[in-house]
Amino acid sequence: MTRAYKAKWIIPSDGNIYEDCALIVDEGKVQEIIKAENLDEANYSHIKDFNNAIITPGFVNLHNHLQYSDLQKGKAKNLRARLKRLYTIFKKHYFLAGISKKSFVYRLANLLSDYFCMTREEKIASFKKGVELSLLNGTTCVAQLSKESKYFDILNEMPLKTYLFFELFSDSVESSKDEFRNIKKKIDKLLKQKSQNTFVGIAPHSICCVHKRLFKILVKYCKKNNILMTIRLAESQEEIDWLKHGFSDIDLLNEFSGNKKMEPVFKDLSSAQYLEALGVLSKQLIVSYGNFLSAFDLDLLYKNKVALAYCPRVSDNLHNKKLDLQTVLEYFPNRFGFGVNSMAFNQDLSLLNELRYVNNGILDVVEALRYLTIIPAKILRLNNVIGSLEADKDADFNVFELDENEDYKALLDKQKPSHVYINGRRVVKRGELNIKN
Repeated sequence: MTRAYKAKWIIPSDGNIYEDCALIVDEGKVQEIIKAENLDEANYSHIKDFNNAIITPGFVNLHNHLQYSDLQKGKAKNLRARLKRLYTIFKKHYFLAGISKKSFVYRLANLLSDYFCMTREEKIASFKKGVELSLLNGTTCVAQLSKESKYFDILNEMPLKTYLFFELFSDSVESSKDEFRNIKKKIDKLLKQKSQNTFVGIAPHSICCVHKRLFKILVKYCKKNNILMTIRLAESQEEIDWLKHGFSDIDLLNEFSGNKKMEPVFKDLSSAQYLEALGVLSKQLIVSYGNFLSAFDLDLLYKNKVALAYCPRVSDNLHNKKLDLQTVLEYFPNRFGFGVNSMAFNQDLSLLNELRYVNNGILDVVEALRYLTIIPAKILRLNNVIGSLEADKDADFNVFELDENEDYKALLDKQKPSHVYINGRRVVKRGELNIKN
């Protein structure tokens, strides 16, 4: 069934802008882009004319925690749940006494407490809400970070593409071995069950929460199996203090989370130098945040071809500090994409809003769209199937309807697409989910 989708503008992320053209799709795959005037209706089973609209590839989100989309704060429904919440409140006050409630450590502890108190059903519902919000915002591929595997089956049945990065923690040689043994077993099982839209990666949480032994094991494992790794790096002042002094409030968060206090393996090293000493830096690595990276660190990451998941709104929210876009463009040219983190620390899951927050006219429409589509797709090594509207790629695309006096430049002012398609199937219709149809 060959279909044609006409629009005033098509921006396929190949560097071009097509006017008065049609996107041709067959069996969920892009065939070509042709002039609308050359369409022969007899050759198509369906022709949809969006008129004054923009068609773009679906967006790719490089850093998500979809499980935190609807935290059930203070909603304990039975005695067991209330006792569980009272326990976490006591534990938080015990370990974090004296810590500012506005601090990153305290706010993260709050998040973990709220999430811990939710039932399995509430967690799944929260996760599904995150998936739905992502689709409504035009995201057709997500990099999801979670320690839990229970979301795998949900993602495996969803139409969107997913890179599921399993978060790992360890505080000793023994826990490192146990953590790796468990995650390897889990990955081996999931790789046999995964759909063609689901991919698996590794996410050691941060240098403050992962023992050197686990880093050593993971580097060898990822290299041997060609698996992507992602890690939070230089996210907080607490991490910088931990490296400088050998301790910080991060230690309290570790203890609150059930991990032993850790000290840096190497002295007097910056965040990027620390990863280099551990042998982690490579083109298979995606770092998140980077708010406190020095110029030296940035240059080190650049030389090692490390990619960046750029989360400016959450960075400002949690840390009052972020890398500015000009710096990101300088040190991660064609090697970064945007991430939204979660609804716990962000207003929405919109990549367009993330871009708008820092752009201020720096990137034009065509270049900005590349950092929402084809470039993060390359980082996830999925650019052979998504990221642009080129022949034989999956027909994952967004449709933005325009007002009468608007042209393609209005894309950067839009909040959400009117329609979202994945594999040629419409999953959002006029701003509403259309997954079941």
